[in-house]
Amino acid sequence: MVHENDLQLPNWLQLSEQARRANFGQVLRYFVSPLVAIEGIQPEVVQAGRLTFKTYSAWFSGEQFVFIPAQSAVSLGWSLGADKLAPSEWFAQTNRQLAANEGQLWADKADVDAYVEQLTTPSRIVNMPALLVARESVPRDWLAQGRYSPITRHFTGNQLFFSRFQAEIQNGLYRTQPETPLLETAHLVLRLLADQQVYQVFEKMTFTDQQLRQTLRQQGYDFVSVDQYEWLRGAGAPTLWPSGNHLPQPMAESAASFGLDFTADQQAYEITTDPLVYKGGPCVTGGRYQLERQLPSSPFYESGVSTALMGNTDLATRYRRTITVALE
Repeated sequence: MVHENDLQLPNWLQLSEQARRANFGQVLRYFVSPLVAIEGIQPEVVQAGRLTFKTYSAWFSGEQFVFIPAQSAVSLGWSLGADKLAPSEWFAQTNRQLAANEGQLWADKADVDAYVEQLTTPSRIVNMPALLVARESVPRDWLAQGRYSPITRHFTGNQLFFSRFQAEIQNGLYRTQPETPLLETAHLVLRLLADQQVYQVFEKMTFTDQQLRQTLRQQGYDFVSVDQYEWLRGAGAPTLWPSGNHLPQPMAESAASFGLDFTADQQAYEITTDPLVYKGGPCVTGGRYQLERQLPSSPFYESGVSTALMGNTDLATRYRRTITVALE
């Protein structure tokens, strides 16, 4: 049986390795659909802000999920405008040349404040439940089904899917060079895992956001919520960026919160449970100022771009499968 108090981060940190493993097993038992194949359970050491702690991960149908304990009174959002930035950062420009009537043109700090407040969520305090979260997001038209080894010809994951597409998987790999990083066939995308001689197998799907969410929920998953996205990306740090309140260096890589990968969110939007809110994505306001370019890497950035509002079904979007671990 799951002990809810043990899943709270402060209590989780005090558990023995044996108790953590037992609790993780119970989470898998009670919160993952019995129709989903679970494999590859392993311990993980992850970082959340200044905190480093031990947890577990497992593979579900071709994607790796990380367990993240619950945390109460998490600080999310931003309501301080440009107050915490150095004055020299308010108007620092990029090398992009724009005409005076193009893009943003700020006259004083009030303009900078207004820009930051418009494109970030308001500050708030939220109790976050425990989560099982896919390590990375994937394109909206990919649906993970399992992993395939061309060496052993062994498939782990959705066996009904494999019975339908075994020939297409094997023929596709037979006709390509060994260890090709990405292979597309008529119905599939096969992606080589970097540290394994195994391919992730995705089925190509043509989904609207709503149809995709319905499919995920039938399997016991969902998208991340807006609050969950900000927590997962920023770990509750009370700063505009996970690295602090100063403009991040364009090529700097900070440690990923909870061991999750958000690098793809720099060029594509991540779908959330709110149909009118996408998180992440690129700069949408011209990019005259360095702040414009760097604000999208803040967990609290919200561009306002939504396919539902823009009517643009070709907008680059991704999703991250998530299971909320909450006892009713």
